[in-house]
Amino acid sequence: MGAYGLGELPGKSAAEAADIIQGETGDLLHIPQLPARGLGADLIGRTVGLLDMINVDRGARSWVMSTRPSRLTHLTGDFLDIDLDACEETWGTGVDKLKIQVAGPWTLGARIELANGHRVLSDRGAMRDLTQALIAGIDAHARKVAGRFRAEVQVQIDEPELKSLIDGSLPGTSTFDIIPAVNVADASERLQQVFSSIEGPTYLNLTGQIPTWDVARGAGADTVQISMDQVRGNEHLDGFGETITSGIRLGLGITTGKDVVDELLERPRQKAVEVARFFDRLGVGRNYLVDAVDIHPGEDLVQGTITEAAQAYRMARVMSEMLSKDSGDL
Repeated sequence: MGAYGLGELPGKSAAEAADIIQGETGDLLHIPQLPARGLGADLIGRTVGLLDMINVDRGARSWVMSTRPSRLTHLTGDFLDIDLDACEETWGTGVDKLKIQVAGPWTLGARIELANGHRVLSDRGAMRDLTQALIAGIDAHARKVAGRFRAEVQVQIDEPELKSLIDGSLPGTSTFDIIPAVNVADASERLQQVFSSIEGPTYLNLTGQIPTWDVARGAGADTVQISMDQVRGNEHLDGFGETITSGIRLGLGITTGKDVVDELLERPRQKAVEVARFFDRLGVGRNYLVDAVDIHPGEDLVQGTITEAAQAYRMARVMSEMLSKDSGDL
């Protein structure tokens, strides 16, 4: 069992973020993303900055494919360099393991438009090119980070648009532009292409949405991260149990910016007990808590303060320690 952050943090200071990550997470540090710095500093901006074979710019509604590198493309690279410099200054270059985060192919395809105004995912050829560029970009980024920090690099793929794509609820760019639902097999297959190309541990981030368990099991990720407050009803309880017993590790999004670790550790113990009893109700052995579960924040921390983010990280770490040592006694 471990504890870690998901990537995005509030504020504009990379140095402050790096300090919080080092001081409040468990053994797995992560490169921060700070969307408050503006356009290009968010998840999509960070990811498109890694796509050497594809150029993008900011359009009227969203990111748009372009024929040449834009000023915005260079800005995303500048933000990344600032973050890596701050992390190196704070952590040094002897990090054991380190997590990077990028947007997945489906979310990129949904949030980037072609020059004709349609989303990239509406064009099979464009989606193929985008996926290949993402694979190459992840590889180059991971190698760069590994060399700089002498660390094992682990890769988290964020897919915040996955549920809306599978449901067919993602709106088109106009009244006449209908985005058909993506079937589970196609969603899984494209994610498999990406995950199978990555060396080292991998994560599929599905927090903030109702989990699509068939994709969770079919995407090829080592760990699937979910928000525990989205696991409701028999269908999702069954999906949870089937997924964790199939050999896939689960990251449980539980902690929030309002969580405070009290001096007597009563609050983290209460939350740890809730997790242990949830496994009891499922009929899943508590040994899975130690061997196949991680704890991380379950909500978007960007809208809060850096202090609140630190509290969410600290709660996750203390809960993880309790569940690792005392899961059978909670």
